[in-house]
Amino acid sequence: MKCWSEEQKALTRTIIRNVDIVAFSFSLTGINKGCTLDHLDGRFGYIKLEDALSDCFRVYEYEHDSLQATYETLELLIEDGWKVST
Repeated sequence: MKCWSEEQKALTRTIIRNVDIVAFSFSLTGINKGCTLDHLDGRFGYIKLEDALSDCFRVYEYEHDSLQATYETLELLIEDGWKVST
């Protein structure tokens, strides 16, 4: 089964738990929506700043801004194949 490296998972935990301001305010596309995420299957998503601040782990689809999934914990989000884009 394909999975992200332990380093990538740890970085994801750190960035989201600490609400890293750079990760939540910078985007290569120029349109910032939140902290950009990559999924193992190739999808892109993001977590909104206000959600991260309230420990709400909702992932939105990057292109259409539709809600893709809601996770009870950060660990469940990571286990489902998401990581912070690097």
